[in-house]
Formats: sequence, structure tokens, C-alpha cells
Amino acid sequence: MDYSLTSSDLVVGVKTLGAELCSIKGVNNGVEYIWQANPADWGRHAPILFPIVGKLKGDSYQYKEKTYHLPQHGFARDQEFSLIESTESKLVFGLTSNDDLKLVYPFDFSLSVTYELSGNSLQISYAVKNPGTDPLLYSVGAHPAFRIPIHPEAKRSDYEILFEKGESVVVHLIDGGLLSGKTERLSLKQNRLVISDSLFDKDALVFKGLASKKLSLVKAGEAPFLNFYFDAPYFGIWSKSGTSEFVCLEPWNGIADSVNHNQLLVKKEGIRRLNGGASETFNFSVEIMG
Repeated sequence: MDYSLTSSDLVVGVKTLGAELCSIKGVNNGVEYIWQANPADWGRHAPILFPIVGKLKGDSYQYKEKTYHLPQHGFARDQEFSLIESTESKLVFGLTSNDDLKLVYPFDFSLSVTYELSGNSLQISYAVKNPGTDPLLYSVGAHPAFRIPIHPEAKRSDYEILFEKGESVVVHLIDGGLLSGKTERLSLKQNRLVISDSLFDKDALVFKGLASKKLSLVKAGEAPFLNFYFDAPYFGIWSKSGTSEFVCLEPWNGIADSVNHNQLLVKKEGIRRLNGGASETFNFSVEIMG
């Protein structure tokens, strides 16, 4: 970690590379709640997805009759951010457009990422501003990976995701990283989803318009140990298929292309538009219960 925040309950670590959250550790129990990026399974902790979420068809898009190429989830996660502000309870990092980035993304932008710690709760904010005059087209999302199991001698399949509300959950299926147009209904038992070894055999679980604005991680038969609060039009849940010891809870303001998308950025599902001088802020938070 490059910078840290400490409260009575938690120690939080953040790297300047990608402004990536890399640690949430309990002060009293010493438990690490963030996946520690074992490259054998998945070598990231909590990447920021910007200026796209998910995969582009052909890893490219068209804007004003020109073709540009971007990798899955964009470039922010691999950029060095500048430290803008540092206090005992808050860290703010920033990334702005430059000539190199405009070769793949021809927009003026300013992205600031804020981590604010209070007691057992960490609030995370992404603020996107258009400092230019032309419209800014973008998407932004989060991809934090949480360690499970965290209990001695437990395994990942001993854990569940508890949805805040009872809802009929539809999963939008992925084909080669793109939305296939097909869906499946996901069965919840008492609002709970078991993190089975086969849950991610078809890639990430992708949702649109969840009624729940809180998900909790729970060891079966126990109270939640982590609450995740969000408000986003799209949401992903992902891990490696099998027994990898993490699960990602991902609020998205944007989504992958569909298999039949025409690759025009202005027609992309979930793309957001900011006029010159305008800004938007998106928040989510993690609450550690024990």
C-alpha cells in the first residue's frame, strides 16, 4: 500500500496505481477483508473501471467516424493517480486526460476518487467532471474483491450473499465478455445466494435494475460480517469458477457491449453523457460488522 487510513475499527490501504483499494483490515481481529491479489487466481484487489465498464465488441468503438481501441474495463486501473488530498480520515486521488490517453479516448475528463473512513465504514466516491466544451461520453464502475473464506477451516461454498430485498433476479448472460442477449432466472432462498463452486461457470452474474441497494456477505448460519451499500443501474458478481477464495461485488454505471452492438459509442448501452463543465459523483460503501 502507498497510503493508509486508520479508525478505531479499521485500517485501510490504497495504492496510487489505479487509486486501487488494496486492504481493509480489522483493528481488533486482524482480519483482512480485501483479496490480496494472488496472481495465480486474479492479480488485482479492487480496480476502478473507467472510461468503460466491461468489454467492447472487438475491443474497439467508433466516435466521430474514427475507430479507437480500449481493453476490457478501460485504462484507469493501470494509470498512476496523483494524491490530491490526505487527512486522517480521507484520501483523494485524481486522474486527468492527457495526450497519450487521447489516442485511445479523445475526451477531456477529470476523475477523482475519494476514500473516507469513519469507524467501521468506508465510503468510496468516484467523481467525473468534463473540463472541456464538447460532451464527455463515459462509464464508470467498481470491482472490489472480498476475501472468503475469512473464518478458519471454512471454504468459499460455506458463504452466501444476502440480498436486501426479496426480488425476482434475472441474470444477463455473457458470451466471450459480451452480453449475449440471453437471460436466466436466479433462484434465491430467503433472499440468499450460495457462493457455490459452480456459480461462476458461465462467467460473471450481471444484473440490471436490482431492487436491493445493500448486499451482505454471510457465513451460513451466522450474522453478516460485511455490508455493501450501492446505488447503480447495473451490478456484477464475479469470481473465478471453482474454489478461488474471493468474490467481487461490482456496482456499475455502464455495461459491456452486446454481441450485436454496432460499436458506435453514442449508441452504447449505459453510456453516460456530461456536457462541458458538468460533473457526476457515484458512491458506494463497505461496512465491516466483524
